[in-house]
Amino acid sequence: MIPAALRLIRPQQWTKNAFCLAGLFFSGRFLDSGAILNAAIVFATFCAASSVVYVGNDLRDVERDRAHPRKRLRPLPSGSVSKSAAIMIMLLLLAGVVFGALATNARTGACLGLYLAINAVYTLSWKHEPILDVTCIASGFVLRLLAGVFAIGELPTTWITLCTLFLALFLGFAKRRAELAAQHNGGDSTQRPVLRRYSIVLLDSLLNSTATMAVMSYALFTVLSNKDSTLVATVPFVVYGVMHYKFVVMAGDSAEEPDRMLLNDRRLQLCIAGWLVVYLAVVMLKPGLFR
Repeated sequence: MIPAALRLIRPQQWTKNAFCLAGLFFSGRFLDSGAILNAAIVFATFCAASSVVYVGNDLRDVERDRAHPRKRLRPLPSGSVSKSAAIMIMLLLLAGVVFGALATNARTGACLGLYLAINAVYTLSWKHEPILDVTCIASGFVLRLLAGVFAIGELPTTWITLCTLFLALFLGFAKRRAELAAQHNGGDSTQRPVLRRYSIVLLDSLLNSTATMAVMSYALFTVLSNKDSTLVATVPFVVYGVMHYKFVVMAGDSAEEPDRMLLNDRRLQLCIAGWLVVYLAVVMLKPGLFR
């Protein structure tokens, strides 16, 4: 029962909640113990909130999942976790979300509430609406970022918020394109009904526009956020990372989950490591090479 319950709440997906820690990093307060504690609380609370969403979505789709060759093995369709047990787990997780929200502040709590509300509507309806489905998912990453920033008593910059939105949209549309390409190559045509309303041409256009906006937003963040403008030296890493991901999707007709790609793609790993080294060097040394 316990292993099945763990699979039900999908802890492997909690890596997405690392966006809650972005405020800690970009504010430069990663050595502040109080800020670290608050960021950790938000991270844990969003882990509980995202698991609430996963369980709710599985409860909603349990009958359809039973007819799916792969999803029928999930805890609810397979019967290894009963519906009543799943509801109990979801309520316990929801209690954890409420506790975490009360332990932070009103703005962070509002982000958590909005995250749950958007995902409830997504589960019930919007996941079948093209573009809106990916927008709902992307909004979750923005809300994670905002909640983490608010929790440590800071205000987010507009440009890094927009960069997060466009980057999340880019990754979401990349995943849809890979899923649609897999269908065209003889994959399962029932895995995601909304794919019937997408086309490769449309998704390529959406990938191009969101990639451009993500890079532009980050570039503007480096020069307009009242930080050392030498941060512009990190822009090439962001450009390469986005373009490389786009190459993998459009040339190879494949796109793993972002967290899996981080584990498997050496070029992307080196790109992120290079960005991190240069970013931290500029923040700590303040070389002031540009005005």
